[in-house]
Amino acid sequence: MEVSTIFFIALVPEILFLLFLVWYLRLGLIKKGIEAKFAVTPIMLIKLRMSKIDPELIILNAIRLVKANIDLQLNQPEDLVAIFEAHHLCGGNVIRVTAALLEAQKRSEALTLKQALAIDLESVSKKPAQ
Repeated sequence: MEVSTIFFIALVPEILFLLFLVWYLRLGLIKKGIEAKFAVTPIMLIKLRMSKIDPELIILNAIRLVKANIDLQLNQPEDLVAIFEAHHLCGGNVIRVTAALLEAQKRSEALTLKQALAIDLESVSKKPAQ
């Protein structure tokens, strides 16, 4: 075998592994987190994937709230990912909570994260069983 063939055969697994990481970890989300000064770690993304939650749903909504400078009353903004994950697993709508908080800020109304989450879960529990 030629050296170039051996070199190509040796590179294929590494290239496939890197492509898999880009797809699985959604490195674009990490980049968006860095731009918004919101720490998105590969561990977060893996945890969300293992919980069968779309990482984009949680991370992008968390980034929207952080960019809007909404006072979330959290120790670290990254705690929002765990809160949104739990809310989603309880059947809540993360997009609706984010929209409510952004709208409340736009109208200069006082709405905390806990209140928005509770209102959303209350609306879920009032839906008739099918």
